Amino acid sequence: MNNITFIIAISIFVITGCNEEKNRKEQSKLASQIVDSMVTVEGGRYQMGDFGPLVGEKLPFSPDNDNKPLHWVDLTDFKMTKNRITWGEFNLWLSMTNKDTNKYYKKILNRKVESKYDERMLKYIGDDYPAVANWKDAFDFCHWVGDVTGKKIALPTEAQWEYAARSRGKFRQFANSDNVYDLSVPDSKLNFTHDYSPVGSFPPNPLGLYDMMGNGHDWINDWYAEDYYQHSPEKDPQGPANGTEKVVRGYLGSMFGLYDITRGSNKPETEGPGYGFRCVENYH
Repeated sequence: MNNITFIIAISIFVITGCNEEKNRKEQSKLASQIVDSMVTVEGGRYQMGDFGPLVGEKLPFSPDNDNKPLHWVDLTDFKMTKNRITWGEFNLWLSMTNKDTNKYYKKILNRKVESKYDERMLKYIGDDYPAVANWKDAFDFCHWVGDVTGKKIALPTEAQWEYAARSRGKFRQFANSDNVYDLSVPDSKLNFTHDYSPVGSFPPNPLGLYDMMGNGHDWINDWYAEDYYQHSPEKDPQGPANGTEKVVRGYLGSMFGLYDITRGSNKPETEGPGYGFRCVENYH
């Protein structure tokens, strides 16, 4: 190897090393930001499911069978990101881990802007709006945060999500700031959104969690089974061992879909409007 070749080789080695170190620092910064944004949720025991028969008119809130029977759940302390993961955070992660921009983002970014609707769709992929992801990318993002920080980070279980939405399992029907939804109030004056907004645009629930009602919904770690509540274990339930669809929680697009007890599901590869996520730190 002549001197010139040697110098070039050393230069490439040094530059590569510097780039890798810069990338490690950027990854550490993002992962730490996610962890620092988490709200502590003190564990406890609560009755999960349709609690309508225990309050008010003593009637079920929902005609759905999958949120029954009401059953006791006992959860260990955990933390949850106060917001859904944003497009800014999600796209930065994709870039830093050499993953492709997701199909939904590309589709919206490359669409022809010919109407107000097109303009609105383009706005919805702004950095401070909730990201749209399939379940696998959501799962990988949360576990990556855990790998970088050395913490047990994952998607929330269904029991964790409902417990947090109901402000530690209280008998709260709605996961907004005041547990009220008045059909006579115009959308512009609601304390949540039926549409999409930058995260944190509306008041949080009493635990300090934003958009547990409205602004999309959250992928959940659990597989979905309609009859799971009939045989769910009490201590830190993790959902069925397998399945074909993953649980989705949050605003599910109907009157019953506004209730914090309502269960949704979809195939893990689904990547479309509203399919966002948040992460939790586990202690068990």
